[in-house]
Amino acid sequence: MSPTFQAIIFGFLGLAAMWGIRKNIMTGTATSRGWTCTIDDNPIGFCLIVCGKAAIVGFAIAEIMHGFGLCDDPLQIIQHALPFLPTRAI
Repeated sequence: MSPTFQAIIFGFLGLAAMWGIRKNIMTGTATSRGWTCTIDDNPIGFCLIVCGKAAIVGFAIAEIMHGFGLCDDPLQIIQHALPFLPTRAI
């Protein structure tokens, strides 16, 4: 898969995650896989869902930067940092 195509795909994923974060913060309700948390009833669950979406945005930005040649492959960096993960075939 070409790096430019990866940048486009991860750009759309990042935009979708940012839209979800904005919607969650505005309503005070976060939903993930059928599990709904409100900021008043379960603030830790709400924060975990929003932080998970923020991690997706960060990974999308890293993949976009890799697609345009501005940084190394984020998957290889993660694999180097966590050596117990299985290697992927290229």
